[in-house]
Amino acid sequence: MTATPLQEIRRQLREKFPAAHGFTPVSEIAANIPQTLFEISTFPAGAISEIIPEAEGGGLSLWIAGLLAEPEEAAEFPKFVLVDGGDHFDPASYSFSACSELLWVRCSKIQEALKAADLLVRDGNVPFVMLDLCGLPMAALRSIPTAAWWRLKQLCETGACRLVVLSPSPLVPCASLRLTLSTRLTLADFDLPRNEILPRVVARSNRLRHAT
Repeated sequence: MTATPLQEIRRQLREKFPAAHGFTPVSEIAANIPQTLFEISTFPAGAISEIIPEAEGGGLSLWIAGLLAEPEEAAEFPKFVLVDGGDHFDPASYSFSACSELLWVRCSKIQEALKAADLLVRDGNVPFVMLDLCGLPMAALRSIPTAAWWRLKQLCETGACRLVVLSPSPLVPCASLRLTLSTRLTLADFDLPRNEILPRVVARSNRLRHAT
């Protein structure tokens, strides 16, 4: 899909003035992931990033927890939007202040989740969107048209949105950054406070040349 002249100008401006657009080159991101895994700036603006688990239950929910953190005061406006494709986010396990930073969009079908993500990214006023596709049937995930991902990428570029897709395996052909998360947890760790477990989440980055 060919970019319009306006989209091409915006892309060139983001590359020339990354600080003004909240954009960090992927090469710099990859070098600092252990320190910035739970920071918004880790994920490039105007692009799609993808997070997958190294093994089943490999820390994706912990990543959301680390992103929300445990703020002392409730936020006046949400900072993040979670499009929950499988409707399995558990707000009861977070504090009220943490939940105040999140707009939760509950979905029960993959079509609903993709449509919601499309509308949010297209809006242009939502800077950080998470699309959680974990827990959905793999057959349905693999049936997502490639064109749908490229459409979302183009919408991200237009509005400088950060879209992070959480998926059970690599799905996004046009992702600018892909992280593989792993944890080293045992049954005994389930009794530990969340803030003691978060440092055990390990991320490995993959450079994706085809997504430039």
